[in-house]
Amino acid sequence: MCTWWRTPLALAAGMGLLAGTACTEEPAEPPQEGSPQPLPTAYDGEPPPGVSGEPLRFLHGPGSGGPKILDDEMGVRIAPVGDALLISSNSKEQHVLQNASDGTALWEGDQRVEWFGTDRGGSETLILSSQDGDDVTTTVVDDSGETIWSGSDPRDLYVNGVVVRRPQEWSADDPYGDFAIMDTDGEEIWGFTFEQPPEETEESEDTPDTDAPGADPGQDPDPDPERMGVPVRARGNVLLLDDGSGLLQARDLSGEDIGELLWSIAGDDPDLAGGASVPRPRPQVVGFYELPDPDEDATADEGSPQNGQEAGEGEAEEETGTRQTALVRWSLPEDPSLLSLHDLRGGDMIWSVTEPGANPGGTAFDPAPLTGAVYDSATRTLLLPQASGETPMIAVDLVDGELLWEFEDDTERAISPMFAVDGYVYGDSRGTDDSESAQVVLDAESKDVVADDLDSYVEAVTRDGHALVVQDRQRFVFPPAENAEPGGDGGGSQSPTR
Repeated sequence: MCTWWRTPLALAAGMGLLAGTACTEEPAEPPQEGSPQPLPTAYDGEPPPGVSGEPLRFLHGPGSGGPKILDDEMGVRIAPVGDALLISSNSKEQHVLQNASDGTALWEGDQRVEWFGTDRGGSETLILSSQDGDDVTTTVVDDSGETIWSGSDPRDLYVNGVVVRRPQEWSADDPYGDFAIMDTDGEEIWGFTFEQPPEETEESEDTPDTDAPGADPGQDPDPDPERMGVPVRARGNVLLLDDGSGLLQARDLSGEDIGELLWSIAGDDPDLAGGASVPRPRPQVVGFYELPDPDEDATADEGSPQNGQEAGEGEAEEETGTRQTALVRWSLPEDPSLLSLHDLRGGDMIWSVTEPGANPGGTAFDPAPLTGAVYDSATRTLLLPQASGETPMIAVDLVDGELLWEFEDDTERAISPMFAVDGYVYGDSRGTDDSESAQVVLDAESKDVVADDLDSYVEAVTRDGHALVVQDRQRFVFPPAENAEPGGDGGGSQSPTR
């Protein structure tokens, strides 16, 4: 049986939906006493918070026009992929990617879904794998169903829209050597060598004697951007490298000087909230976020459309008044981690703040996104899970770096945030004792309970705002709400694991 890679999804639409998914050519007879009731085809009542309008379609039963996968005897699970919906079988490795509004099949396949990534522009992608003997092929499909890259060379790794060719026999324990950065067509953009630090070079005269009195066996090498590092994330024309010793750097993938150093920062930088520490904290890129740029407000006003003219592509006021940022988590095994937000190209630190819990990093140099983060682009609030400490979840204002709230009592701790839409955070509340429904809705900025007695269950929300709502054994697709904010990196919909 295949496994799911996101935060918990609704099971209410699993086995319960099976009763009405089978079709027959015989005329329907009136239900007998004790027989299953027919599946509803109309939504009853008001939609949940953040969802509005009338359903565009329903997915199950006669008249739905749904794909055969919806008749799976073990049920299906559905999650957003960008602006589309991914339907996955619970009984076998089978998937269908649908246009959210009209149900058109964009892609079908039986490859294993490894995780959800993005392209260079931030649009979500499916990272798939298939195996033939010892050969493993990785395929990347975007949210329109197009295959944007496929490769079977074990050295190649898809990283946010670029392909990283690592050295032969590369491993996280021995990460050094020659790297090549390619586009998804296989054309090389840039190449470099990740060099070992001097103290790891064989027979180096500078190698410290760790047995000497006062020597620190955990001492990290001095941060040196010229040694390069392992590519871990990319966005637009910026590539982020991690040297494995607590140094994160950004390199330019555009212009005449491809590979030029844009900025770098080490985990013991005194400007970080936690100050210097030994050993040096290790970085993990949480995500990329488009946020207001206070320095561009005047430019935005001057460049805004005048005399009733509509803004054309690239002229929107929001675009001229925002900046791309990268959020980094710096962690040690036992100490509280800290967050720092940086301008993506300039590297300027916008703010840094210490988290309440310790959040040790996962696998070294892993390009997969952080699991469990939920972003609400309407309020620019990010929910971040805490691996240890007194709270399992915190909310951060990404504009100011303020810790807005955290889960405190047992009831709150039992809530599993799933996604955010239009200022509301939806959480699975089946682990709580006093919830009247399987889902609770919180205000993203204040944590106030907006609704906890829903008669429906919001299973997924796409990047463009289409909502999949479960009610009485049926799934309904609602249109985007008016003036809805599109989802950001890891937000506006379920956070991939990621």
